[in-house]
Amino acid sequence: MSSLLVRRRGKKAAKPAELPAPTDGAPGSASPWAGGPERPAAPPASGGGGNDGDPPPQVVEWSNGPALATKAWGALLALALLAGPAALAWTLLRPEPAPVAVAAGSASTAESAAATERAVELVETWLRADSNDQQLIASLTNAPVGTLPQEGLTIRDSSVAQVEQAEDGVWSVTVGVDVAEPAPGSTPPPADAKGEQAEVSLVWVRRYFQVPVLVQRTDTKYSGADLAVTALALPSPVPGPAAAADAPDLDYSETISPTSAAGQSATGFLAAMIAGDGEITRYLAPGTSVSAITPAPYSAVAVTGIKGSHEVTEDPADGDGTHALITAELTRLDGNKTTAQYVLTLVARDGRWEVAGVEPAVRIDTTPSGTIDPGTAGE
Repeated sequence: MSSLLVRRRGKKAAKPAELPAPTDGAPGSASPWAGGPERPAAPPASGGGGNDGDPPPQVVEWSNGPALATKAWGALLALALLAGPAALAWTLLRPEPAPVAVAAGSASTAESAAATERAVELVETWLRADSNDQQLIASLTNAPVGTLPQEGLTIRDSSVAQVEQAEDGVWSVTVGVDVAEPAPGSTPPPADAKGEQAEVSLVWVRRYFQVPVLVQRTDTKYSGADLAVTALALPSPVPGPAAAADAPDLDYSETISPTSAAGQSATGFLAAMIAGDGEITRYLAPGTSVSAITPAPYSAVAVTGIKGSHEVTEDPADGDGTHALITAELTRLDGNKTTAQYVLTLVARDGRWEVAGVEPAVRIDTTPSGTIDPGTAGE
């Protein structure tokens, strides 16, 4: 093999007319393809690659080129023919896409929102409706409309007081709304000489109405859910939420003077936050972030009382603190005043009191009734 490579590198390939004559008494017209036109001659058994009678390596290598190309094109054609049926089979046999999964919580939230929206719409429309609004009410409920008044009511400030799932797909919604009506216990004034009814003084009364709403949900594969909403009955007047029978005590046992260092820090903070008086950051503890209301809704703040969960001193140690329930008188931009309450966390640092946060709710006294306060035990 090495001799062939040497010859191939060192000599030019022989032209067809210059191919060496056959040796060993072979016929002069013999082709270099001793095996006939269909297959090349077998290589010499001796393996001697240097015999000049062997066909040049270039001729042997390239002789199979057309056959290989023919086979390759045949294979590609067969694959192309098979690709069509295979693609069709995949289209027919592939599994259907999995439906979009919907979490139970999100589904309940969507259905609850749809039910409350329909209940509020029906209650408002029903209260304002007069005898000409039969079709309008019928479009919102499957219930028979029945009788409607000659004149509708004036209402305002409707909201959802309660919503709960009564059974599968059915929601019970209670809507609260202010209704302008004669004061409870009042009687219509007598008619005047002309027989005309005098005007009746009206007051705003909070009323509550309950509506059962059916929400039917249809989940689609590629988009969100489709909701069909229907009020199953007309609104029914119901009592409003009752006040707690025994309101809990608040956990603010210490009285703090508004003129104390802690009280002055709280006053300055509230004035900066809701009245735009001063820079709010000067009252904040490190790491605390509270923004002022912009634009300021009030012009002045006056703290009238502070109750704390812990006792505060004028010379506090670093880290001392209290939860403070602050009662403040706020002056509106029109000069009128109103009272509000805040709960602040006050913490001492470097001898001064700073605000470490505005708490979202008041603290409840969780001490069981009848428990003896350890501070008074033995007295």
